[in-house]
Amino acid sequence: MKDFVDYYEILGVDFGSSVDEIKSRFRYLAKLYHPDVSNKGDNTEKVEIDFRLILEAYKVLSDPNLRVQYDKEYLEHKSVRVRHEHRKEQKRNVVDPRRVEYNLSLVNISRAGFKISKRFKRDDYLEELGEDIVVYLTDEEVRNGALLNIDLPAKAVCPVCYGGNRNCYLCDGRGFITVIEKVSVELPPNLEHLHTLVVDLKSYKPKRKIIRFSLPDIKIKVKWLSLVGIE
Repeated sequence: MKDFVDYYEILGVDFGSSVDEIKSRFRYLAKLYHPDVSNKGDNTEKVEIDFRLILEAYKVLSDPNLRVQYDKEYLEHKSVRVRHEHRKEQKRNVVDPRRVEYNLSLVNISRAGFKISKRFKRDDYLEELGEDIVVYLTDEEVRNGALLNIDLPAKAVCPVCYGGNRNCYLCDGRGFITVIEKVSVELPPNLEHLHTLVVDLKSYKPKRKIIRFSLPDIKIKVKWLSLVGIE
């Protein structure tokens, strides 16, 4: 059976987007990935594959008849996937967000709406605090492992102009906006008290079209609730 391909995800548009939005997004991606204009000459094969997928997605989503049929398959696929993920979620331990502690990191600064100084060095505060996030685990979560959901700042393609309007009211012509992206981290069983995990964000696959995260990685310190105060 052929794997389902999410054309909306490939183009970076929402389900139900207008044809004009899809065309605008396609033009933006064509400037980046078309083999004739792309500057990724060191990996021509990948560029051609990327653009073939983009072109395939555009042809389907911009054609009313093809899109109607595709949307039926899309909704059916999403329904099955949601049910599967829901069952999966019920079987695992999910860390209560009230037991997740964000240190003085880019997340807090981003939420507060402040701009990061160019002189700001992450290593400076990591030297003081040692980690970006502290998570407190119950005995059951330590024993069986758990799913940790955290919020991290990231840059996403502007959903209004898709990088094609210098006068865009939302992104001020930058082509991207700052967003808070939810990241799910699998915590393996039997992590030691005060153990620090390093999560590589460069290899993380987000659920929406993220250009990049504000951090290359995130440091998470694990603490056992049963041992807090006995350090």
